Amino acid sequence: MIRAAESIVFNVAEGCGATSQREFARFLEIGIKSTLELESQLELAKDYDILKAQTWESRSKDTVDARRMLYGLRSRVLAYDVDRSS
Repeated sequence: MIRAAESIVFNVAEGCGATSQREFARFLEIGIKSTLELESQLELAKDYDILKAQTWESRSKDTVDARRMLYGLRSRVLAYDVDRSS
């Protein structure tokens, strides 16, 4: 779980150094996929009684919120790329 959570942040950071908006968007997509991986791991941890339901609910909500923000940022990055090429 730590690796998946860190991967979200690392991909956003790495994308900030991208040479184009499309490349940045690609790193954001990888970060989005890492949120899906983390959400699956949290679900399994809850199912195996490693996480209490209340903790799972909070962490799962945070993960979904992070994914929504990444989708929004990715959309803006790609829209900026389109606007600049027009």
